[in-house]
Amino acid sequence: MNRLKIILLTGVIFCSSCSEDFFDINDDPNNPTTAALSQLLTNSQVAITGATGLSTTGLSSHLSVFMHQTVRRGDPDRYGTLGNSFMVNACWQQLYDIALQDLNVLIQSAENVPEGQVPNLEYVGVAKLMKAYAYSVIVDVWGDVPFSEAHNLAEFQNPKFDDDAEIYPQLLAMIDEGIVNIENSTAAEVLKPASDDLIYGGNNSRWIKFGKTLKLRLLNQVRMVNVIGDAESQIRALLAEGTLINSSADDFQLMYGSSISPDNRHNAFVIDYASQTKTYYISPWFWDVMKGNNPDILTGVVDPRVPYYFHKQLVAGEAPQNPAERLDADGFLSIHFGSSGPNQAQAQDVSQTVLGIYPTGGWYDDESGRTVTSSTGTGVAPERMLTYYTRLFIEAELALDGITDGDARDLLSQAITASFKKVNQVVAGTGTAQAVPMIANEDIDAYIEKVLLEYDAGDSERKLETILTQKWIAGFGNGIDAYNDYRRRGYPAIFDPNTDTGIYSIFTSSSTPFLVSLPWRAEDLNLNRNAPPQKSPTTDRVFWDPN
Repeated sequence: MNRLKIILLTGVIFCSSCSEDFFDINDDPNNPTTAALSQLLTNSQVAITGATGLSTTGLSSHLSVFMHQTVRRGDPDRYGTLGNSFMVNACWQQLYDIALQDLNVLIQSAENVPEGQVPNLEYVGVAKLMKAYAYSVIVDVWGDVPFSEAHNLAEFQNPKFDDDAEIYPQLLAMIDEGIVNIENSTAAEVLKPASDDLIYGGNNSRWIKFGKTLKLRLLNQVRMVNVIGDAESQIRALLAEGTLINSSADDFQLMYGSSISPDNRHNAFVIDYASQTKTYYISPWFWDVMKGNNPDILTGVVDPRVPYYFHKQLVAGEAPQNPAERLDADGFLSIHFGSSGPNQAQAQDVSQTVLGIYPTGGWYDDESGRTVTSSTGTGVAPERMLTYYTRLFIEAELALDGITDGDARDLLSQAITASFKKVNQVVAGTGTAQAVPMIANEDIDAYIEKVLLEYDAGDSERKLETILTQKWIAGFGNGIDAYNDYRRRGYPAIFDPNTDTGIYSIFTSSSTPFLVSLPWRAEDLNLNRNAPPQKSPTTDRVFWDPN
């Protein structure tokens, strides 16, 4: 783990040496197997984590802004992400040029072993599951993408963009293949994943649980459109098997450490604690929902996770370093999405409220108003990609819709409980020198009781909103699920800069359309002769998006 950044850099150099021009989403047949299986596995895991997480190169850096968990100036503000945005370029590169290329080489190398040896099926299975996960994220945010002709330079120098609805069934089949590969692995295999597997350490049972939970997630995504047949029956069969992520120990996540040289701390910690210039503000909309200030949802219900999620660098009544557009009496300071307010060009690096001990391994808010630095906290925290609480929220949604015979209310309660337990687990694992109390069971129970009162009082739409709002809160730090849920079901309710007024709005333009998919990387469109024209990301929906 202490070599994550070096490994990722090595992968970038390796990938850049494999192509002369655009062919960065295809394998170079001249150098397909120069890296060991262990290096390919580790490098692909680091690349996928960086491409999806809360980092300058990660999808969540923009999607958390889209979903109004964070605010930041630059491209994601006003939904301004473009095909030449740094995040789009960097994320596409990490997924296509590094992770998927490495995984394809890994699969080929593990299957085509020297005569007399048996294939390394564990590596093959793990690689297929990771490949399915990576492609599912790519399709969910971009829609049509290179798939069938990608990573095959010998035949396809200009890969076509496949229809997203045709890719999803192949991903489900890929998951099944990966699980079968792992189940059919034998002791005779020469190489098996171990310490090179930064996610599960070579634990086959956890990889199988992840694979089946990933399949559940994908089936839930597409069950409202007819592209794979009877998705509902497949969902019920998966749940009947019971071989899913069933505790936080099974969570699909990569754990960052405390090493500084090379820097192995959580990316968002490095960005906002180890750097003088801060990137992430806390969305006032998200803050007010968790503080019970939103007049429509969870009104008057204060979330016990607030001091874990956010750290206020100001104490109550303290003046900020520059004029503020959102400064509460308790010291919370932030900026508004899309505003041209007084903070537009002024720093608040020692005044603004920052990401807390969860999810970045930062500082717990003990109301001391401490200015954060690289020594405030540890940066030890996981990048969460698919968790136990996510599985329970999915099941609650399925039960509410009558797809399963589960108790949606009870599943919601279990999911919220699991999300609180995850906070406690992450905090305990940070190794912080700060005295941080765990969230007490009685506080968790009291909060859940208030949420369930709101759930019980609502109709089916309100119940769905309650489930997906809690899922949105629990997922703080990773914006992908919330972005998908909002497009699929219309929840959670987020700030609309075109209609919402009052304390959230200071705008210079009257139209700020939401992006229903991300623009394709401009470089690919310019250099790939088979690429389509750039999409209109405000109208070109992913195939499963009915809204």
